[in-house]
Amino acid sequence: MRRRLRKKEAKKIINEVYERSGVMLSGEMDVVDVDSRKIILVDGEPILIEHEGKWYLTVFGAIKYKPARWKVMVDSGALPYIMNGADVMRPGIVYADPEIKEGDFVFITVEEKDTPIAIGKALVDGKDMLGDKGKVILNIHHLKDRIWNFFFKSS
Repeated sequence: MRRRLRKKEAKKIINEVYERSGVMLSGEMDVVDVDSRKIILVDGEPILIEHEGKWYLTVFGAIKYKPARWKVMVDSGALPYIMNGADVMRPGIVYADPEIKEGDFVFITVEEKDTPIAIGKALVDGKDMLGDKGKVILNIHHLKDRIWNFFFKSS
């Protein structure tokens, strides 16, 4: 089911996303349910995903808007695990924005490419993400998961 957001509701979400990701959105906003998740389409594109009552950029949204902050870069060895939905662990991280605070939206890239492959929620501050062991990012959504495939199925 697709539902158009009222202007007041859209404005509240736009402000929330701006505070969380630094990205200013505009356009017609519709909510759809995909795989038991709420997705906001902005001018028909899947830009936001709801997680625990908060709105985050989708992977597509991070690719499109390229947030200036909140980036975490992993080594190529972490890629297959993240693409299978695993949370991000310290040993795979090669860079984390030091401004990240616990609970912040983050987007994950691989060191060879600067394109987002996943989005998540920081479980620790950015300065504490590098190290030998422990989970540091909750993987909310990644390339080729059910949500991505719903919008970008290969023919």
